[in-house]
Amino acid sequence: MAVDSLGKRMKTMFVFTVDVESRAHGDPRSDILGILPDYEERYGIEKIMSMLEAYQVRGTFFLNVYEAAKHGEVAVAGAARLIHSRGHDLELHSHPQPMYPHYGMCHAPLVNQIAILNKGISLLESWTGKTVLAHRAGAFAANVDTLRACESVGLLADCSLSPGSLVSVPLVHELGVSNLVRRIGKVWEIPVTYYHQLRVGRWHSKRILDIEGSSLPEIKRVTRWALRQSLPTVCVLMHSFSLSRHGKPNRRVIRRLSALLTWLHKCDGIEIGTIEQACHRLDQNAIPKVISGEPSTGLLLTWGRALLAWNDGWRNRLVAMTGMTGLAVLTLVLVYLCLTLLKH
Repeated sequence: MAVDSLGKRMKTMFVFTVDVESRAHGDPRSDILGILPDYEERYGIEKIMSMLEAYQVRGTFFLNVYEAAKHGEVAVAGAARLIHSRGHDLELHSHPQPMYPHYGMCHAPLVNQIAILNKGISLLESWTGKTVLAHRAGAFAANVDTLRACESVGLLADCSLSPGSLVSVPLVHELGVSNLVRRIGKVWEIPVTYYHQLRVGRWHSKRILDIEGSSLPEIKRVTRWALRQSLPTVCVLMHSFSLSRHGKPNRRVIRRLSALLTWLHKCDGIEIGTIEQACHRLDQNAIPKVISGEPSTGLLLTWGRALLAWNDGWRNRLVAMTGMTGLAVLTLVLVYLCLTLLKH
């Protein structure tokens, strides 16, 4: 059990982390601000902040400052000032390629990673005056040198460990798979929470807690597991463009975020907070040394999510069709058995 210095049980901090960036062929107006054709309301960072603020909570927004070299400083600095002015936690997100010859942080040697972080911190602090405390590598492309670089520039936390990501994450191979906050040198590594969605023998399929890719029942099940384990943090991933899809509002994700906030607000043992707040609260003695097992959502929740997200890619359609085929086969077997019993 995690306890504070007075011996009281600490609440699990649920952190909404938002990667603020433009997609490869996108632009800040649509991907960050959420300005969509034919819609007066914006469905980007302002909408996300408003939904959080409705429950008097704040999120952590990791801003990719390096795309200022691609889209101009006015647009990116404006996003930084907007986030900071509304009292949300503004931190550094690193897709360095617009300014540096490296696709991801892990592709750069340590000295270059230090330079990349120093540049990003300098830009954020010059635009807002905010002291930057945390970093997340773009595409989760971080390694142990990234943590050394974070320590070198004075950051308190890194949030790049993502065991359930579809992309290869060097930091996962170097540190191992875990949902538990840990300290590497002087830097807290706060992972994106992951879970097992399917297991067949030794094979298993992991997934990160993602407001777009995880259903509400899956997020609730993983959060309840974290509460039982007394985990210090549950970290969910969002993007600045999570509330829109193909130029239109993503109503399904908006409803999911609203329902999740309502549930968390009523959930005993949960506190919605930021990475900055987590950094100030974390205490090595308050973190469980071991946790029991890993969160698992199972076949039914995975199938249910795939059915709801039928139009969101071939993987969802494959899982949904496989589930329906299995259900049809099971129904036929039961009917056959019933008819056989009736004959006898």
